[in-house]
Amino acid sequence: LTKRESDRSHKLLHGSFAHVMAVRVPFLLITLAGGMLAGAVIGAFEETLEAIAATAIFIPVIMDMGGNSGTQSSTIFTRGMVLGQINLNKFFRQWLRETSHGAGMGVILGIIGGLIAGFWQGLPGLGYAVGVSLTLTITIAVGIGFLVPFILIKMGFDQAAGSDPFITTIKDISGLLIYFTAVSLFLPQFLG
Repeated sequence: LTKRESDRSHKLLHGSFAHVMAVRVPFLLITLAGGMLAGAVIGAFEETLEAIAATAIFIPVIMDMGGNSGTQSSTIFTRGMVLGQINLNKFFRQWLRETSHGAGMGVILGIIGGLIAGFWQGLPGLGYAVGVSLTLTITIAVGIGFLVPFILIKMGFDQAAGSDPFITTIKDISGLLIYFTAVSLFLPQFLG
């Protein structure tokens, strides 16, 4: 693994323009497609956004917290691999541990974010929606952030180029679905 990853890293840093494009663009196309799907999710909840304009304020919060949590987890996995601290044969146990850390961070940040949102907007239901969404999105993002590089390595793909596009796509779509579903559940009185 170390020699193969070293060769890949060298080629990405010193290889031809065509090689770098061939390795990186396909993964970024996944992100582009995921962004379009995320836009479709927002479009599907257009009535919710129109009925409760304040919901739009918290979309970047949900997206950023999920993205940063997933990236942290992916980086922890990668560093652990480089330092020989990740045992691929015991991966499932390590993944469960990391995901439980994600759940803990999600609960803490969900409570804080939910309280801020509820008090700031004067809508307790919006606070609940933000809190639940942060909790679930962070938990999912951390689990995915640790899992995706492992899967890419097992499949023989370059996890350095491929992990973040997959993590971002999965996290964006799931985070938006969770958030708008939570808004629909906790603020039904504002929806037709």
